[in-house]
Amino acid sequence: MNIIRPGKIVPLFFIYLFCFVFEGYAQQSFDAKRIEAATSAVIKKAYPACVRLWGFDTVKKVQNSAQFTGVVVTGEGHILTAAHAILPGKIYLVNFPDGRTAVAKGMGRIASETQGRPDIAMVKIITKGIWPSAEIGWSSSLKINSMCVSIGYPTTLNQKLPSIRFGRISRLTDFWGFMVSTCLMEPGDSGGPLFDDQGRVVGIHSRIDVDEKINYEIPVDIFRKYWTALNEAKDYKTLPTKEDTFKPDPQEKTIQPIAELENMEKQLNKLALNFNGSCLKISSNLKGLPQQAYGTVLSLDFKVSNPKFKSGSFLVSKNSLIGNDVYVDNGEAKNLNLVVVSRDTENDLILLYVAAKLKFGVKLKNLADTTSLKFNELGKFLLSALPQQYSSISVLGSTYFGLDKKFSSGFFGASATFINKQIVLTRIARGSPAETAGLLLQDQITGINGTSISLPPDYGREIMKYNPGDTIHIEGIRNSVSYRLPVILTAMPTMGNHPADHFVGGKSSRRDGFKAVFTHDAVIKPEECGGPVFDLEGKFYGINVARFSRTSSLVLSPQVISGFVLKSLQ
Repeated sequence: MNIIRPGKIVPLFFIYLFCFVFEGYAQQSFDAKRIEAATSAVIKKAYPACVRLWGFDTVKKVQNSAQFTGVVVTGEGHILTAAHAILPGKIYLVNFPDGRTAVAKGMGRIASETQGRPDIAMVKIITKGIWPSAEIGWSSSLKINSMCVSIGYPTTLNQKLPSIRFGRISRLTDFWGFMVSTCLMEPGDSGGPLFDDQGRVVGIHSRIDVDEKINYEIPVDIFRKYWTALNEAKDYKTLPTKEDTFKPDPQEKTIQPIAELENMEKQLNKLALNFNGSCLKISSNLKGLPQQAYGTVLSLDFKVSNPKFKSGSFLVSKNSLIGNDVYVDNGEAKNLNLVVVSRDTENDLILLYVAAKLKFGVKLKNLADTTSLKFNELGKFLLSALPQQYSSISVLGSTYFGLDKKFSSGFFGASATFINKQIVLTRIARGSPAETAGLLLQDQITGINGTSISLPPDYGREIMKYNPGDTIHIEGIRNSVSYRLPVILTAMPTMGNHPADHFVGGKSSRRDGFKAVFTHDAVIKPEECGGPVFDLEGKFYGINVARFSRTSSLVLSPQVISGFVLKSLQ
């Protein structure tokens, strides 16, 4: 592949990784395994060049800006990203998936003052070295329904490794100059790469709409056109007069549309029928309101010692969605009462028993088969079984990781500062539980529920232990007088007006605090959690335990589920 430099064309690098292409594919029958293999090849080729960046103070060695994503496109360290994420001349820390870091400088950015278009920018690594790089493709070669793969670093997940998303091109260049893809995006993904079926960069993430299917991508051809201008550390408010020329894509004919991508759920419906009956709808009364969830039917390979549970079936589901008066729709228009066997609040699991033999079930011995996920599994197609509807199709987006409890914690609503070796309240949100309970600015906090608080980390860590609805007791001192006040925590308030916070269905209330989960890009609603997740071969990968964000649903590992079930029954 060639890239334009001032006055000449310079070879960028040789691509030696085999990748699948879809020449003539539009005329063939839909082949999910072939697309899955192509996705895997794209990831293998492009993943090492996808980087996580943030502003960096080289003296204090600390982060001084929000994080964003970029992609390295030359061995010398040229990084393509979005203009709204960088400033020319500013220093950034570049984090590679292999653990290496480098220091980089903001170069050119092109963005109008009104609409911020075309939103293109470059960052250049100044640390010496030869860096992993991706091939630049041609956005002009794309067609409607061309497959695409996204690799990015969502801020709320806050992981060292990126996550994978799969989609299609749904709109070529629009009125604003953007392409639209169905690869899900959210804050932190800005500047991240969009790859074609050959693993070439064809777009850069810019912005989103509320609709999850609308994700705006900057065509990579614009970066080619203004390559020379972007190599100067300059803030362009209008398009530069200097334009580079570039040759057409020699592989254009191999980029073919795949019309079936418009409705993959329908295409894979026959396969999904194999999982019919493994996922059932559960209803209950939760805090006085009707609540729905899905449950995964289990097939046990051992005898249960408790005589109460010998003749029926078991289901596992998401604990925080199950209240009292529980029953299940057996899929044959019949509701069956369920008995709560055990709850695991740490992993948000519940085991339920029904006094009837259900026809299908995930074998318990298979639950512990998956103790780890390998890199070469990234990009595998997954099916989230949904009762009486098409399965939700996604790709395996990460290996296992732990997710500390943060967004699922109870909301207190008071910030504290360390002043004169004391924890002092310096901000109390209006209408917050802290204000309602009578806490005041300048109160010194000395303890929470009997636990002594003397350092700032103690304060935040102790608050985050508790859930919405919990009552905690705050011990403090006001005007030299000690007090102890009860505070009823609430759910975290909705954060801001960003479109990423307002997609249909929203986020699960309990969505973090897990020890072993992976992410996939399934578009499911919070009340659709608790159901099983399979690959195309029928291998069980776990249950959907949370809709974490716009881009990410979380799957709890089979090993955790197996441990919970065995502990509950043996």
